[in-house]
Amino acid sequence: MIGLRMPLALVALLASAAAAGPAETVSADASPVETRQRLMVAMIRATKVPRAMVRGDRDFDAEAIDAAMTQVIKAGRQMPDLFADPGAAGPTATLPAAWDNLAEFTAAFATLEREALGLAEAARQGPEAMALAYQRYEAVCDGCHMRYRKDD
Repeated sequence: MIGLRMPLALVALLASAAAAGPAETVSADASPVETRQRLMVAMIRATKVPRAMVRGDRDFDAEAIDAAMTQVIKAGRQMPDLFADPGAAGPTATLPAAWDNLAEFTAAFATLEREALGLAEAARQGPEAMALAYQRYEAVCDGCHMRYRKDD
């Protein structure tokens, strides 16, 4: 890859996400739907960290964003496999479009990871860069939910 180098900090973030294990402890007998829901709650909880900073409800803290995005990455890496069976037991907010467009849907988790990494890297540059990166990150979340999640 000519001219493309991943910053050392991003390499470290990816390594910590891989080494840290699951984002959320889930019972071995939990259904795929239950597991997805728990992981999604973990991602929402983690997303609240930079959101609060962007809104001015929390002091800027690049390390807290790094930890939060590590949680998002860990949860997001588990998600694609949990959508393999559209008939999995339990009520779900997932629309049939997710299974109709499974490759596109599961690719969205890789996009989410890329934006989570970008958000963590931007946070190292300061609050203004983080706020811009948060907009891109949030757009990925919103876009996926608009296409693949039932309205509440």
